[in-house]
Parts: sequence; structure tokens; C-alpha cells
Amino acid sequence: MAGGPVTITSPQQAVATALARSPILRSADAARQAVRGDALQARVRPNPEASIGFENFGGVGGTGSYRGFQALETGIGLSQRIEIGGQRAARIAAAARNGDVATLEFEGARLDLARDVVTALAEAEASSRLVAVEQERARLAAETLRVARARVDAGREPLLQVQRAEVVRASAEIAAERASREAEATLASLAVLIGASRVGMAPRQPWFEDVGPALRPPMPANPQARLTENPDFARLGVTVEQQRANLALQRANAVPDVTLQGSVRRFQEGRDTAFVLGASIPLPIYDRNQGGIARAQAELLRAEAEVERGRLSLAASLIAAEERTALAWRTVQTLRRDAVPAAEQAARAASGGFAEGKFSFLEVLDAQRALSDARAQLIEAYRDFHARRAAVDRLRGQEAGGPSNGGGR
Repeated sequence: MAGGPVTITSPQQAVATALARSPILRSADAARQAVRGDALQARVRPNPEASIGFENFGGVGGTGSYRGFQALETGIGLSQRIEIGGQRAARIAAAARNGDVATLEFEGARLDLARDVVTALAEAEASSRLVAVEQERARLAAETLRVARARVDAGREPLLQVQRAEVVRASAEIAAERASREAEATLASLAVLIGASRVGMAPRQPWFEDVGPALRPPMPANPQARLTENPDFARLGVTVEQQRANLALQRANAVPDVTLQGSVRRFQEGRDTAFVLGASIPLPIYDRNQGGIARAQAELLRAEAEVERGRLSLAASLIAAEERTALAWRTVQTLRRDAVPAAEQAARAASGGFAEGKFSFLEVLDAQRALSDARAQLIEAYRDFHARRAAVDRLRGQEAGGPSNGGGR
């Protein structure tokens, strides 16, 4: 069941809250606990079997000395199956490898959740800021409409300009309403990840504009060396060991078990007691677990092939993610250093000049649109940077949402 409302103040707090209460992680942990149960069961030896039997029981149809209970023989015995092919040790080894894989899968799910929370949080904060951009666009459109009406009333502009301004204002208000609804949707998605009934954002989120210093070349240069903490990377090697353990188990299962039997027999006639010992073993004439062994060998070959492909794929993904993060960082720097200040200056000049008749309505409209677009692009660039840095952290096996240093960490 989802928890109560949560107010988000930072990515670190959001990730910590999600790791503590998200049903996604609880589900992954339950899967890990299930494998631990398998490991516990693997250590269990076969149960002994108790038996009781009656022989020479004549009942009402018996004849001669076998009438009634005269020749009754009663036997009480125990039998125990003995695993002589090393099955128990092979089961324990296979369960241990399964446990290793499950642990790495849990760590992967944990890092996935942290990455997804940071990405969703960046999306929610960006959507919130885009609402402010669209509201400012609507405010500027309303102000332009007011000035246009004044100029039309003064006979300095045709009525067509007012009609154009009305269309622009209406479109801006619709865009603001759409942005507001989108912001609510992103908060709902974030709440699902965190495991809360509702999520709110603190008024200030300074982390959103923190992209750190200039990117540094990644160290070490070998991408696979930067993947050593990635549980997916480690799981590739452990999967091979898992399949080797499974092959050993299948070969052990091909060895038939010996069943030892012992019983006490009581003879009704003469009141004598005797002990009976015995042993049985299946003859592996037809079933030698050929299919299980063949399948395990094929699974081992597949796992060995997947190791090389998987490692190369993860390394390529890391290189691409690091390049995209570096590009996102440069995009943020260009927009906030050059594009947005220039658009703000142009919009101020156009708005002031329009009131004085220095600029046309279309020039003012273009300047306002360029300013709103530049601000929106900067917000989207921030969002893109945080999402891509979270992806890099995930690939490096680090928890997303840690202290910022520009993605070059």
C-alpha cells in the first residue's frame, strides 16, 4: 500500500525515500528472498521412510494354517535414500550461484530505481518550471494585446493587429493550461516510483541548475574498467558460473541413489522375531539424465557467448551515455550563457519599442516567442542533463542522485 504524501527537497532525499518505501524494490527483494529459500532447501537431505506390512493374513477366506491370524507376519521397517553421486553438494553449489545472481539482480533493481527516480524528478521539476514559462508567455501576450488595443484606439495600428494579439493570447493561455496538467501528470508518475500517495515539490530546487564544472575525461579510459561496479557487468560472469554449477548438478543427478532398508519382522506363529536388511539401486539403463545434461551444456555455451556480447554492449552504452551527457552539459552552458540573456535583451527592447511605435507587432511577437522558447530550451536542457547523468551513474554502478560534479565523476 502506498504511503502518505511526500515533499521532495532534493534528488538525494527522493532516492532515499524511494529505496525505503517503493513497492518496486520490495518486489525485487522478495525475489531475492525466494532464491535464499531455494538455497536453504538445497541443503536438506532426503527424508527416511517408515513402512508397515502384514503377510499371511488369512482373514475370513484363509484356509488351513493360514486361517485367521494364525500365520500372520508383521513387519515394521525404515528405508533411507542415500545420495552417492554428490547431488547434495552440487545442489548447494548451484543454489549458491543462483543466490549470487539474485543478489546482483537486486542491486541492479536498486540502481534502476534510483536512476528512474532522478529522471522522473528532473521531469517533474522541468514541467513545473515550464508552467512558469508558459504563464509568463501568456502574461506577455496579454500585455502586448493591451498595448495593441491602445495603439488601435489611437489610430496608429489597424484592427487586424488586435485580432492577431487575441489569437496569440488565447494560444498562450491554452499552452499554460496544458503545461500545468502535464506537471501534475509527472508528479503522479514520480509518486508511483517513490511509493507515495501524492508527491509535492519544495518551492526551491537549486540542484536542478547545478550541472557542475566542465567535464573531465573519464578515468580509466577503458570503458570496461569503468563498469566493474555495475551489477549487470558482474552478473555476466556469475551467470557462467551459475550454468557450470547447473551442469555439475545435472551430471550428479545422473548417478542413481542407493536406498537402504531395514525392518523388524514378527511371526505370530511361534512368537519369533527376525531382522530384515536390504538395499536397492536403480539401474541406469534408459534414464541417465541425458536430456538434462545436454540442456545444461547448451545453456553454458549460451552463457559464455553472452558474456562477451554483453560486456561489449555495456561498454558501448557507457561511451554513448557519457558523450550524450557531455553534449547536454555544453548545451546548458551555451543556452544560459548566451541564448537566454540575448533573448531577454531583445524581448525587452522590442516590447519597449512597440509601445513607442519603433517596432511592428510581428517583431514584438517574434521576440517574445524567441524568449519563451529559449527559456523552455534551457529548462529542457537541464532536464536532459540530469536524466543522462543518471543513466551514466547507473551504467557505472553508482547510485543516481549523488553530489554533482558535472557528469565527469
